[in-house]
Amino acid sequence: MRLLISALLLFFCTTFLIAQPKQNSAYSRFGIGDLLPQYFANQAGWAGQTAAFHDPYHLNLSNPASFAHLKTTTLETGMYATYSQYSSKDATLNNWSGNLAYLALGFTLNSPINEVLDKVKSPWRYGMGVSLTPYSLVGYKTVSSDSIADLGLVNNTFQGNGGTYRLAWNGAAKYNNTSFGLTLGWAFGKSRYESINDFDAANTYSFLNNSRNDLTIKGFVYNVGVQHDVMLEYFETDKTTPKRWFTLGFTAHGNTKMKVINEDLFVRSRNTSAGGTFASPDTLINFTGENALNQKMTMPAAFTVGIQYINAVRFKAGLQFGLDMWKNYENEARPETMRNTLSISGGIEYTPNAISYNRYFKRVRYRAGAFLREDPRYIEGKSFENIGITFGLGFPITLPRQQTSFVNVAFELGSNGGGTSIEEQYAKVTLGFTLNDNTWFFKRRFE
Repeated sequence: MRLLISALLLFFCTTFLIAQPKQNSAYSRFGIGDLLPQYFANQAGWAGQTAAFHDPYHLNLSNPASFAHLKTTTLETGMYATYSQYSSKDATLNNWSGNLAYLALGFTLNSPINEVLDKVKSPWRYGMGVSLTPYSLVGYKTVSSDSIADLGLVNNTFQGNGGTYRLAWNGAAKYNNTSFGLTLGWAFGKSRYESINDFDAANTYSFLNNSRNDLTIKGFVYNVGVQHDVMLEYFETDKTTPKRWFTLGFTAHGNTKMKVINEDLFVRSRNTSAGGTFASPDTLINFTGENALNQKMTMPAAFTVGIQYINAVRFKAGLQFGLDMWKNYENEARPETMRNTLSISGGIEYTPNAISYNRYFKRVRYRAGAFLREDPRYIEGKSFENIGITFGLGFPITLPRQQTSFVNVAFELGSNGGGTSIEEQYAKVTLGFTLNDNTWFFKRRFE
């Protein structure tokens, strides 16, 4: 009951704070914004290994098949902070951003306590969960100046904020060494894109143009996943407990149709004096409220495949490939051309001695990885990639009733926009909390 109350409190706090991100990214002006990773601090430490990842004490939203491997009720929440340096030909901007990153609750439908008492072991296992995560983030403000013949200097300000989020249900079933999973969710969010053209205030024939575009996005999303374990060795003391194995993982979803409510407003004010006093506004375009346009958007299909080698005693290594069909992206409200993207990542996790009694740092999980992800957007006709390296630590903590939980920390160093007019170098830290309890769904027996 205490865990349930804590989960509800965290849910409402996260719902409030997750809608108030702080960001200033020039790239988020394009597409639906900056796409945010759909994995937690655990996976972030070794470059987002998710397709083949399953763990009895950690959640994995990217592949719902992993929920069938849970052995506890698991609550995950986390936050992140990013320091970015943007540089162009003429200027450099240093910026801090951050937000709460995710909230998820998952649980096994097979109580591990009851399973010990079962005389006949079932080959089936089941898991389920719910989650709230941000999917994309819009947050930028850029200023430029141009000189136009007969009109003089004009200052252009482009700014935007908002984003999209996903509320999802995850379900999974496992038979022997193969698990299948399904994610059903609701995507929603609102983004504002605004531009202001301020002509030379000394010109009494100039105008102040203000264009504002609000997009409300909503629609169903889904994802399917499968994982299969190839056993290599079992513990000698227990021939049913695997010691070394490979896991193969695959996730996919098709094109999804979204609804877009497009509110468009364009106001022009006249310069009434040489001092630059703008008044007498004229509303030239007003598609707001009941006049808003109902339009459509298509989010692209995506496929991910991964493989992991696991030595249950101390070592994990993974490799993952992804393909996103962003050429299929369509947005009637803000038409743009995208490209299909590939991604590759690899990582390792090492635990010196998971059962060490008197040396805590031998029980800590040490992680490292690297990745290269193509970005689907173009900046002034140029494509770009996100390249980075990651490091992570998983600190086990023992809560009452001897439930092992974790504090996970992940560090990421990377770059964006290489070869374009705006380049970014960044450092990101993610802090995650994993709370476990295996007494849910416990059925008392009297014999």
